[in-house]
Amino acid sequence: MDSGERPDENASIEWHETSVPPGMPVTQAYVWAIDPDDGRVLIQDRGPQHPHRYTLPGGRPEPEDGGDLLKTAAREAMEESQILIDTDRAIYLGHQVVTWFEKHPEPYAQIRYAAPIIGYEPIGPDPDNGRTNRRFMTSLERAPQLINWHETGADQAKAAMRAGEELGFRVGDPSPEGYRDGVKERYLVCHDYGMGALWWWVTARSATEIMERVADVVVVTGSRTVRRVADWDLDEVDIDAADENPLTSLKATRDAQRGQPGFGALVGRGTVYLRQEWDEDTEHGEAFYLLEIGEDGYRTRQVVEYADGTAGKTGDWPFNPPFDLYDPVLGRAEVERAVFEAAWEKAEPEAYDED
Repeated sequence: MDSGERPDENASIEWHETSVPPGMPVTQAYVWAIDPDDGRVLIQDRGPQHPHRYTLPGGRPEPEDGGDLLKTAAREAMEESQILIDTDRAIYLGHQVVTWFEKHPEPYAQIRYAAPIIGYEPIGPDPDNGRTNRRFMTSLERAPQLINWHETGADQAKAAMRAGEELGFRVGDPSPEGYRDGVKERYLVCHDYGMGALWWWVTARSATEIMERVADVVVVTGSRTVRRVADWDLDEVDIDAADENPLTSLKATRDAQRGQPGFGALVGRGTVYLRQEWDEDTEHGEAFYLLEIGEDGYRTRQVVEYADGTAGKTGDWPFNPPFDLYDPVLGRAEVERAVFEAAWEKAEPEAYDED
């Protein structure tokens, strides 16, 4: 729910990248919602008839939020712009203190978050006022000009830019601006288990939404592969389908992972390095695997450290299924690159027996 209040020229507004002082009331929570795929931020377009046409999703806390202002921001983002934001990866940016001398002589706070968009619903009316807002996707550099919050808006956008960079999004080089009003698209999705794979056509709002909501899959974008499977008789699955379908168990796995320590920690980070204990004994005894994994989830190099003190390394596998970078177990297994490189330097070349 929009508060309906917009401080006038007689108001004092100060931006602070700190926590709200104890005892100061918080009247609003807004979100700089960023698309992880293209680095753009969502600006609400309330139409040319509105005196303040462009704004961010957000509004007043409601009892149903239970005092959780991030819940307020997420609820308002859905009600006003019909988007799902990832509250697990949301970043608190700060607050602005407003003193509207004529109507509110006591200062109050309005807080701001930055958060990834993980789903787009079709646009529809805000249940509070019946108005349907369009979603204008633009750069964080241009956003302050649209919302016209003057210096405080520019400062907030800079803080959101830093948050986007921290999350690994391409906020410095976003896609061209334009409207995104929630039309679902068809994606080729694969569950690759090395010795084989399962394939589906999945209808969703973005590739990121699929990865966020379905465990152990990849969205295949290579044009050659898409053309190759075009004539295959693949199941068609809607990401929101409630009935039992091929994605049901994989969605349940993802739901169980969400919120665990390490969930999504490796996403958007580029190349990452892991160290894991192998769950079976080898001919050399127990073993630890050190893995170099690219941003697409595929390993590029590997070192195996054995209990007898020997170590082998390889960069080639007959079967190389992708790793799910959202998996919290993997997120908790991360090591520094220097740890991997030291092990790689000491290990001997190792080849798989193809017999």
